[in-house]
Amino acid sequence: MWEWLAHGYQTRIVDTGREPLFLLLVGLLGSFLFIRFSVRMIRRGVSWWPGNVQPGGLHIHHVVFGLAGMLVGGIGSFALRGEARTGHDLLGLLFGIGCGLVLDEFALVLHLEDVYWREEGRQSVDAVILAVTVIGLLLLGVTPLGGFTGSLLTRTVAIGVLLALVVISLLKGKLWTGLFGLFLVLPAFFGAIRLARPASPWARWRYYSRPRRLARAERREQRVHGRLDAARRKVYNAVAGAPHLESPRPAPSRRPAPPRVSLADLPPTRAERLLRPLAEPCAVAVVWYLRLAAALDVLTGLIAPFRDRIYRADSGDLFTPFLVTAGFTAALVASLLAVMLRRRKRAAWLITFTLAGLNALVYWGALLVLPDARQHVINWVSAGLTSAVAVALVIARPACQVRGERGNIPLGIGWFVLGGVLAAGLGTVLVHGTDTEPAASWTDCLRYALLRVFTLSTLFELPDITVPGWIDLLINVLSVALLLQVLRAFFRSPRGRARLGPDDEDRLRGLLARFGADDSLGYFALHRDKAVAWSAGQEAGVTYRVVNGVALASGDPVGDPAAWPAAIGVWLRTARTHGWVPAVTGASERAAGAFERAGMRVLAFGDEAVTTVADVDLTAPEARTLRAAREELLAAGYSVTVRRHREVTREEMDGLVHLADAWRNGAVDRGFTMALGRMGDPADGACVIVECRDPNDRTCALLDLVPWGGGAGLSLDLMRRERESPDSVFALMLTELLLRARAGADPVADVERIALNFTVFHAPVTYGQGLGTGFVFRVHRLIVRLLSPRRGLEGVHRDNAGLRPRWQPRFLLYERPTELPRIAVANAGAEGVLTARRMRRFSPAARADQRG
Repeated sequence: MWEWLAHGYQTRIVDTGREPLFLLLVGLLGSFLFIRFSVRMIRRGVSWWPGNVQPGGLHIHHVVFGLAGMLVGGIGSFALRGEARTGHDLLGLLFGIGCGLVLDEFALVLHLEDVYWREEGRQSVDAVILAVTVIGLLLLGVTPLGGFTGSLLTRTVAIGVLLALVVISLLKGKLWTGLFGLFLVLPAFFGAIRLARPASPWARWRYYSRPRRLARAERREQRVHGRLDAARRKVYNAVAGAPHLESPRPAPSRRPAPPRVSLADLPPTRAERLLRPLAEPCAVAVVWYLRLAAALDVLTGLIAPFRDRIYRADSGDLFTPFLVTAGFTAALVASLLAVMLRRRKRAAWLITFTLAGLNALVYWGALLVLPDARQHVINWVSAGLTSAVAVALVIARPACQVRGERGNIPLGIGWFVLGGVLAAGLGTVLVHGTDTEPAASWTDCLRYALLRVFTLSTLFELPDITVPGWIDLLINVLSVALLLQVLRAFFRSPRGRARLGPDDEDRLRGLLARFGADDSLGYFALHRDKAVAWSAGQEAGVTYRVVNGVALASGDPVGDPAAWPAAIGVWLRTARTHGWVPAVTGASERAAGAFERAGMRVLAFGDEAVTTVADVDLTAPEARTLRAAREELLAAGYSVTVRRHREVTREEMDGLVHLADAWRNGAVDRGFTMALGRMGDPADGACVIVECRDPNDRTCALLDLVPWGGGAGLSLDLMRRERESPDSVFALMLTELLLRARAGADPVADVERIALNFTVFHAPVTYGQGLGTGFVFRVHRLIVRLLSPRRGLEGVHRDNAGLRPRWQPRFLLYERPTELPRIAVANAGAEGVLTARRMRRFSPAARADQRG
């Protein structure tokens, strides 16, 4: 590695005569960092560090020493003659040291006042960063206003256009963009066409009379530049120290700024009225274009004649439409962008528009500059299609406003940099180690690996390297894995941090008391890990949790059934606003009909066993197994205690909770549809706990049940037992609970029904007609039968037959069949079956949420 660096330094810096410029950069950075460290030590009052230079009581700023160094270095460079290479290097280093000292007090020279430790002093750091950037670009061979080819007239026009773009960017308050635009065309172009900053001269001239545009500029300033300024301050404070002196307030402007106006307060413009109805159709059209492009990429990658034709087109004078190429990476990009645009993700819109716009600019530029390219009709078609995609995206922008998780951009950039370095480094090593020709240089191997990371096509000329085909495929697979991780970071949906508050919980309890007579899962809506989407008058609400980008609701809406459609509509709008996939699990037949009328599809996928206390008869033939288990355990000395939570002392409840946690199978509590997740909470005093004690009077098993139907029903929440205890203890506890309820014994004298369990794979066997039994249901039934070859699912019915339950169907609601795998994963994650480490979030609120 060191030989590689030394070789690169020799060929790129020394041989090109840029070593004095490089040493100037080293001197500038070194002197700036040293003097910043020195003044911070002086500010802290470190006793062993030399203080300020004050001969005769006169404080001499280090800008004086910097000016002296620049004078000596500059004059010496002009005066030195001949090939005195070492002398030029030393003078360049001295000049750089002087520049670092002068620029460190740039703010003092600008304001003619010592503002070093005030907010204005940060301008010195800006000046250093600007100087370092310019010198770095010059070292890379990038010259200002350079790179244009052609006749003198062509170069003059190009330079004039570039200068105009730079001036517009500067007038719009984009200093950095304008200065970088002198070296690179794209920053100047985007700086000129984007909105101006609200305090810029351009905004004062053109936006104060156009409140809509000013409101957009202020919103963008707060959203984008506010975050950038906060990050910049952190970096500046770490490098240069935080200012601690207050700045004087600036004098009021002669021309007062107009009042702040929100976009919501402004009527739509004529263009918005014309184009807004086209936003959704244009978004759909772009999605279908990307799907077709992905299909063509796969076909050209698999079918040799198509692949060869694309290769010849890419390597010759032809170019193909946007994202149409012979590569599986391009197919993956197109398909992912199609999925995310279908979900109306703003990040997907931005990436797609940037890629399509850049492609269109390159294509039209090639058609204007290259005469040979204009002779092929396919080039005009490709440019037209690519431009059409970009225009359609511009029109579709109002429809693609779903924002992602905060911190997606830095996380995606981090994964891109880390994964890119890893893929390129590993690919370089593989190429260098498997090259069948005489070993190529590390630089050629790196270039080869970088090209292979992005595509398998021959769009770019590869170095003269011959490697086995599996090396190309492996590098491309690495690039696909990198791309997946980067896009996953960029496109993450918000996690949904809203949780059930005390007011929401009180409101839900009141609605359950009034309307929850037949909702056996209603009490589980009080799980505090959920959020609630209320109807306008809060007569009904849908409780849900965001899991894996899925807004997963469970059970029926809570409240007045007449207000269910309004609550469902609010929940669906919330999901679409954040780009979540809406889904419902465990809905009853009545609720499934309400969700279906709201546009969702129904899948019958489970049953719930509800036992009526009056129907229990242990003398019946079908209860023989339960009766035998009960008699055997009672004869062995086992006993059962049934109590309400409010009847258990705090110390005893803490002990029972500890036992339940110790007997838990896994690191987390399982359950979402039928789980409360807070055994022993003082707010749940009406819950029932059933405790089984062994012959030694030790607790060996627990059942916890929640109330419903005004106390006339109970639903099973938790089942835990000691591993050494027999499985039949649960049968004993359930039968004792039912028998005591039938006998009218306290504390379950008023209980009439008990919901025992929820069987996901039972529905396809017991019924095959009715709501939710279409094609997807038949596929589900086939999968269930294949997964249960040994013991038919009818055994579930036999196990519960002794309790004479009524099997009530439960339904899954979804919008698109393609979303079912994601919903299944989210449901498994919510139930605690699947657990995965989440990607870290880059924001203080997110870190606090993760710690909490």
